[in-house]
Amino acid sequence: MSQENIQGSGCAVRADARIDDLSAISDSDAADDAAERSWLKAVGAILHWVLPIVALAAVGVVGWRELRHLDLAEVHRSFQAISLGVTVALLLAGLATASLNTLYDLLLRRWLALEIRVKDLARTAWVASALNNVVGFSGMTGSGVRYLGLTKAGVAPPKAVGSAALVVLSMPLGLSVLATTLLAVHREMLQWTAVPAPLALAVLGAVSLYWPLFVLIAGRGPLHRRWLADTPTLGAAQRVSLVLVSTLDWVAVGGLLWLCLSAAGATLPLTTLLMAFALAMTLGLVSLVPGALGVFEGAMLLILGRTGADPAALVAGLLLFRVAYYFVPFLFAAQLLPGTRLLPDGGRIEELVEGFKTNPVLRVGRIPLQLLGHLSTQILAYATFAAGVVLLLSAAFPGVAERLEVLDRYMPLLAREGFHLSSVIVGTLLLGLSRGIGAGMRGAYHSTQVLLLSGAILSLLKGIDIEVAALLLMLSALLRANRASFDRRGYALASARNLRWLGGIALTLLAAAGLGSLLYGSSTLLSHLDQIGHHLHSARYARALLGMTVTFLAWLAWTWYSMPAPAVDLPDQTALQRAADFYTRVGRTTYSYLTMLGDKYLFYSPSGRALIQYGIRRGHLIALGDPACAEADLQEALHGFRTFADAYDLTPVFYQVEEANLHHYHEAGFRLLKLGETARVSLPDFTLKGKKAENLRTVLNRAKRTEMTFEVLTPPLEEGVWAELKAISDAWLAEKRMAELGFSLGSFRRDFLEWGAIAVVRQSGRLIAFASLAQDFGHRDETGIDLMRHIPDTPHGTMDVLFSNLILHAQEAGYAWFDLGMAPLSGVGRSPWSPRDERMLKLGYELGNRFYNYKGLRQYKEKFNPQWRGMYLAYPRGRSLPVVLMDVTALITRGQRGHRAAGKRAGG
Repeated sequence: MSQENIQGSGCAVRADARIDDLSAISDSDAADDAAERSWLKAVGAILHWVLPIVALAAVGVVGWRELRHLDLAEVHRSFQAISLGVTVALLLAGLATASLNTLYDLLLRRWLALEIRVKDLARTAWVASALNNVVGFSGMTGSGVRYLGLTKAGVAPPKAVGSAALVVLSMPLGLSVLATTLLAVHREMLQWTAVPAPLALAVLGAVSLYWPLFVLIAGRGPLHRRWLADTPTLGAAQRVSLVLVSTLDWVAVGGLLWLCLSAAGATLPLTTLLMAFALAMTLGLVSLVPGALGVFEGAMLLILGRTGADPAALVAGLLLFRVAYYFVPFLFAAQLLPGTRLLPDGGRIEELVEGFKTNPVLRVGRIPLQLLGHLSTQILAYATFAAGVVLLLSAAFPGVAERLEVLDRYMPLLAREGFHLSSVIVGTLLLGLSRGIGAGMRGAYHSTQVLLLSGAILSLLKGIDIEVAALLLMLSALLRANRASFDRRGYALASARNLRWLGGIALTLLAAAGLGSLLYGSSTLLSHLDQIGHHLHSARYARALLGMTVTFLAWLAWTWYSMPAPAVDLPDQTALQRAADFYTRVGRTTYSYLTMLGDKYLFYSPSGRALIQYGIRRGHLIALGDPACAEADLQEALHGFRTFADAYDLTPVFYQVEEANLHHYHEAGFRLLKLGETARVSLPDFTLKGKKAENLRTVLNRAKRTEMTFEVLTPPLEEGVWAELKAISDAWLAEKRMAELGFSLGSFRRDFLEWGAIAVVRQSGRLIAFASLAQDFGHRDETGIDLMRHIPDTPHGTMDVLFSNLILHAQEAGYAWFDLGMAPLSGVGRSPWSPRDERMLKLGYELGNRFYNYKGLRQYKEKFNPQWRGMYLAYPRGRSLPVVLMDVTALITRGQRGHRAAGKRAGG
């Protein structure tokens, strides 16, 4: 049995084994409970995906049927008809309306005697509400942020949980009151949506019952103890106050919507609008779509379309409402975020999420608090992307006629054409640079600032577009306020995140082309491409589309070849000797000898007291084993490696770390996945005497009778011996139909094998099997086997002879342990309470033996009576486990094929 068979095929756990291991769950009550919880979680996860998709699909189908004749130019004219003063007033009204969400927190601060300053509470509440409006999840996100802010301000966790829970319970009260009013006054509106009337009535009826149930349950009594035991009790006046505050909040939001629609030209009675708003928002919240985006607008268009309102004015008013109540407060929250102390340290945010889910009130929803880890830069990234979209949209539509007349009078035509095309180029570049903003890249920050200022000037020069210029300048100010967040040097171009972002940019540009075809016709765009004139808007936009395409391709090429990457090179002989001296002087790990393959990069900690060997695959820095250092320096090594990876927006991963060090990885913010168990033989206790070793004694006695001998060779070896070893290796690879592996496995390379001794087995003088010993660098704590190969027709029991003699040889040499290598997936997911990923992997251990002999491998090693020790994968929380495992596997399987190419450029 070769070392590749022992460790290779199963060393990177199969990433496609993503099935619940129901067969491994026992018949105990605890296991049944765990299975039931898993089933409920699965159903909840399906609903979180299915409901939004179904809702958006339904709205899309019905909306297209209702609005397929909508004139987008009319929508644009409705926007342009809104004066700058009215726009500013509506944006300020949106900020004022959004601030009403802080009333919940201020009331609860007084009632619950929370020890937090009003200023800090208001900041936290504002950020929580703005984030909740965008992310959604029925108030869960906002309350999670409130909990985090309260605890960081020193509020006791029980009080913080109680306050956050009451916010969750209080926010829907006003919508419930409006739903009750709708059923009592305007029930005929239920016929105005695409939802069947009985279903709409059932949903609205359920929502309308919420506020009386809250008044009943939130007080003292058995119902409170049964359902809200973790929340403080409220007096009758306090409950009524929360109902009134929530009603005021929802009515104010509806009033803001009425103002936006009126400004766009859609004049409606306020009462009718409020009832339509209540129905549409209820359907939007039930759909589970974040922020009810799309569902709310679609429902409002269907309902208000029955009133005879102008569809173009309705669309313009709804978009203006989104900007005033969602987008602008969201940007304002980004400005407030650095002063709230909400941003987490290390991995504490994930611990908070796990603890927060245990609360009976809050666990019913998913709380994506991990968004806070990079909230500031992500908000600004989406805002930068949106700014690019705005510039592209402004290029698609003609400007305000009065403004264009001024430009036509005082500006040369060619200059105006140049400014128009330049604004398109700036918008396209902003789309691309938004990825760098999200990654916190310093270079992207400076370039974006230049583009935003240029875009503002160009917007004024091409059409006196004051609104777009003001938006770009506001975003520039927000970027500057958060400039300390941009400290990274680059990001991984081949990562899944970057590829998704590129896909989004490509889809946006395709949508821009589709918009041009819709406005001007595809044939018109192509035929007018070379024409120039003050009022030839189709020709101007055709050239803009060409500019978008060329700019995007040029930006893509420039980014691909200029993106900063870690300045690292694969080690040469001098660097390998330095690493060997380090291992001799400081200490080694189980896999330190594999450094001598030269296929991994070397990272020394800032103090120089730790050494990490790692490979680079797409966006992952994958370290092999634990850092080589004293235990006191392990934490510093982990932090240094994470900081090094973070500078380039790369993901650090540690592959095959030992269970004795798991607490260090946990404290450094890593998740842990058990990969299997490694077998270690205690050499002082090993013996061939007794019944347990009877089979081994039989094999050794038979080996003597068949003239089989064992020998340990120390380099330098004779050329004839190297030739024999290579012939065995080539025959073994040919029989197995595989190529050399690497990274976590040794390869048959003379420069690598010369670092350690080689054990050989001969029969009648003919060399039939060999194994390379792991280099010990002068330490006698442990030794083991790396490369093991044999001829195809080797006698039965040859590898037993090799193992047994090697163990005896190590025992005589004074080693303490002998490493037999890992049994992949062994001991993984044995408990019904094991992490879900590990229970899934256990299914591979149970059912995957037709592809790889997992069970047989463990049984083979058991004959040497070893002690089993878990080996783990450590990876940052929030990263995709299948992607991590696939990249680890790719590093292993590329072997010598990627040895030289890997040093050309570190980042792909």
